[in-house]
Amino acid sequence: MTIAEWKCKTKIAQYFSNIGKFVRAPYIKFLYNLYFHVIFLFLFSYLILCDFFPLYDFQEDKCGSSQDSKAVKGSVTGNDNNPSIINHTSSDNQYNISKSKPYGFQRRNKPSDIEILLAIWVFTLVCEEIRQLWSIQSQSKRNPIMTYLKTFWNKLDVLSIILFFVGFILRFIPVAECFCAARIALSIDLSLWFIRSLDMFASVRRLGPKLVMISEMVNDMKFFVFVFFVFIMAFGIPFYGLVHGVKEFSWHMLREIGSIAYWQIFGELKALETVENNYEATGYAASILLAAYMFILTILLVNLLIAMFSNTFDRLHVNTDRIWKFQRYSLVCEYLARPAFPPPLIFFSHLWRLTLYILARWRKSKFIKAKYAQNVAGTEYKISLDEKKSANIEIVEDALGDEVYFKFLKTRRQLVDDADLDDELPQPTQDNVSSIIRTFENRMQKMSTQQTQLSENLELLMDGLKTLDSVRSKRSERHSSDSDELSINYNAYTTRMMIDV
Repeated sequence: MTIAEWKCKTKIAQYFSNIGKFVRAPYIKFLYNLYFHVIFLFLFSYLILCDFFPLYDFQEDKCGSSQDSKAVKGSVTGNDNNPSIINHTSSDNQYNISKSKPYGFQRRNKPSDIEILLAIWVFTLVCEEIRQLWSIQSQSKRNPIMTYLKTFWNKLDVLSIILFFVGFILRFIPVAECFCAARIALSIDLSLWFIRSLDMFASVRRLGPKLVMISEMVNDMKFFVFVFFVFIMAFGIPFYGLVHGVKEFSWHMLREIGSIAYWQIFGELKALETVENNYEATGYAASILLAAYMFILTILLVNLLIAMFSNTFDRLHVNTDRIWKFQRYSLVCEYLARPAFPPPLIFFSHLWRLTLYILARWRKSKFIKAKYAQNVAGTEYKISLDEKKSANIEIVEDALGDEVYFKFLKTRRQLVDDADLDDELPQPTQDNVSSIIRTFENRMQKMSTQQTQLSENLELLMDGLKTLDSVRSKRSERHSSDSDELSINYNAYTTRMMIDV
């Protein structure tokens, strides 16, 4: 091998090594996961809106919209002999088209390709969650599970995955109610996946601390949920009984009671319309009950909750920069341990890691063990220091510890001010600018009048000082003349006494 060939191979190896380092960088992993998560949400949304059909023929749509149900009833009752109601089979689309059924309730012979792709996608996410659980180091088998579930986003991942597979399994059961339950489960699951995307905003400097504020506000709201429930029941049940009287029990009654009381908080005054023209004793009692409910809940409790939210915001707003740095560090550590490929391609990374683990466990090859150790070391965030470097760091800390501490105290206020400046300010409109200019002109005019008054007061003060100086000079001259006369009289008296002697 010539020197030129050796250099060429070295450059090629270095090139592929740089590509590997680039792909394994935490920031690049984060971007790939973000892009693929957006694609996942888009496909899931399309499935729920346009591509989720039953696999069996059902006589009635148990979970369709009311408009579709009315249209179906009208078409069935009014067009019994119409040949357009007859089922036709399309070989191109592979599903039966029935004009007597709504579009979303027409049968397909198999799940759509998007649904199968999403099922594979979620399965790869299950593999990733198992890897995260397996990588937690703990002394017992129970502690890793508890440590894993301490994180809110891990709980949300588990719930989202369970709901997806519950909906995916229910759609294969040949019962209309099960298909309706599958649609409900997948719809709620889509909401959870959208909420899950908030974790990726933690890397943004202005949005990351806001997520912490939201979580703290949710903790503040836990107490108010119970209080709100008490007042909703205290108003809803008596009000419903006064307006509608005694009715046969139905589970729909609870929904009506909750709707009457809950939507009053947000200004939906349908309850007022029901008692507005009722001038009986029950109408007056319901009106008084509604007024008391609106006063206590809307004026008192809601404003108290807003005050608690403001207190939480002010408390956390001071430490926004520190919170964001902690979130960014946690995010870097998380994506450093993740495989290079995002879901659903992450399955190949899991397969590669599993293969290395099995070969390193059962084979005694040094190359495989070194490769496995290199793979494990690439997923851990550690700072390696020898004794010499550690000793140098300790010497520097001992020598400059006090100086660093006082510098921290000095710059602490500056960091808070910088964090305040990082927040976005609202863009002023033309009216706001004109009002600010008018306010500024008024203040300048007041300052000019105050300046003239101050100059006049200074002139009066100077005149007073001049008169005071003149009075003092006259008093000093009078005092000097009196002292001279007294000394002359004293000298004359002494001379007279000497003569007499």
